Amino acid sequence: MGAGPGVQENRAPPRPRTAHDLRAERTAALARRGVITSNRETGLDHLVCACGSERYGLPLTAVAQVLPMRPLTPMPGAVPAFLGLIALSGRIVGVLGLARALGRPQPESEAGHLVVLRGSASPHALALVVDRVLGIAPAAAAGSVDPEGLGNAAASGYAPGADTDRPDFVIVDLPRLLRRALP
Repeated sequence: MGAGPGVQENRAPPRPRTAHDLRAERTAALARRGVITSNRETGLDHLVCACGSERYGLPLTAVAQVLPMRPLTPMPGAVPAFLGLIALSGRIVGVLGLARALGRPQPESEAGHLVVLRGSASPHALALVVDRVLGIAPAAAAGSVDPEGLGNAAASGYAPGADTDRPDFVIVDLPRLLRRALP
């Protein structure tokens, strides 16, 4: 006979989870975490900067800090992209003009920002001068990387804007840029 209305069927109580079940659940959770981590590593967030009317994205992992522009000590005989030196937290930091290093016209304004690079981006303490820092673009906004460098040894890709409020930008390959700008 079936259970009538208002009468509950007898169900077996759920079996307790065994150590084997717990290990399988933990293994599955760790595997999912690995997929999420690998997806994050393939896409890098970028610090989007303006140099004149152009916008460039620097890998956020290579940026140590952003500072307002400050007076530089020039270095006679330096390469054109090398603008000078600054003292920062007890160390000497070389300063490159991002526009000059990319072969673009140097902005007329001396005001702007210094983007200090992490030690892993260069063996020397370096900062880049940009007109202004616009913000951070999430990894999803970054386009594909072009190993040929879009015809410019320092550009590695192009990130199309998600909408009209977000500008497009060129992804800068810092190791290529530094090899090219600092012989």
